Amino acid sequence: MIDIMSFLITLGTYIGIYLILSLTLTLETSSGITNFGKTAFYGLGAYVGAVIGTYLPLAMYGGGFSPFDVNGIQMLLDAGRSNPIMDIGVFALSVIVGFGVVAALGLALTYPIHRVGSALVGFTLLSLGEVLRLIYLNTSALGESKGFMGIPSPFAWVKDPKLAGLLYLLVVLAFVGITLLTVSRILNSPLGRILRGIRDDELVALYAGWPTVLMKARILALSSGLTGVAGVLWAYYFTSINPNMFTPSLTFNIWAMIIIGGLGSIAGGIVGTVLLASVDYAMRFVVPYIGVTFITPDYLRWIVVGLLMIIVLIKKPEGLIPEKPVVVTLGEYGGGDSK
Repeated sequence: MIDIMSFLITLGTYIGIYLILSLTLTLETSSGITNFGKTAFYGLGAYVGAVIGTYLPLAMYGGGFSPFDVNGIQMLLDAGRSNPIMDIGVFALSVIVGFGVVAALGLALTYPIHRVGSALVGFTLLSLGEVLRLIYLNTSALGESKGFMGIPSPFAWVKDPKLAGLLYLLVVLAFVGITLLTVSRILNSPLGRILRGIRDDELVALYAGWPTVLMKARILALSSGLTGVAGVLWAYYFTSINPNMFTPSLTFNIWAMIIIGGLGSIAGGIVGTVLLASVDYAMRFVVPYIGVTFITPDYLRWIVVGLLMIIVLIKKPEGLIPEKPVVVTLGEYGGGDSK
């Protein structure tokens, strides 16, 4: 029998992490940043969390164990079950460092990638994702192809697995709320209108005196940092990661979510994410359960996603909930009221 409670907790956590990714991508696309390398920042955040979550506890407990051998993994599991302060502290540190490291990468990349021209930014970031994945795949200190296992959950000390999962879901939802508040405050402010102006015609924005590259740098740094946090949340929830989790298909899955929902629309991005993330998770869970063997869940998922995109783009080319045009009164800029 399917455990409905566990299924819903896992699905909610899965959707929550994807919501952070889609909201940050909505912020980027609304600012004129074509980011096809979302997996680069997401994967880096996950690996930062995994490194801190494994090497730090092993260093604290001593013994000289490696996070890649059986004794080291067993020590991580035992330490996680017995030391709640360490679990929560290491997790909090991972989130802070993950945000900082990935935000710094986003900031550092802004100026060189914009020198290649806005048309090539997406492909440059896509290449970055593959470069980082190959580094993970060939670095022994990062577990090479096996990656990390035994990353202690911040609630590993909770005896009831359902309660531990529910507590983690609440943490994820808290970060979703922070991301949603941040993105909505930016896009619904005068700054958001400037960013949309840069997206629509960057040359005009430059003539108007706006520092377009600097503004994009700040947006990419912020959205990359939040994407890194999503990576940390993924690593600590599934307690294991490997390089094959961070392929370009993940980036295009997030793009499909905001395209189906509506590019530039926060509400549309949320609807698209909930829809596709639910389909994704249901395919992984339901197909093996009902005994279908002639097609793998991953292939079936892409068939369903492709069909959904075709149907939505034919019926509603702007997405399920299109971006609303911004209406500004003259009074907002001190010029009197506009009727």
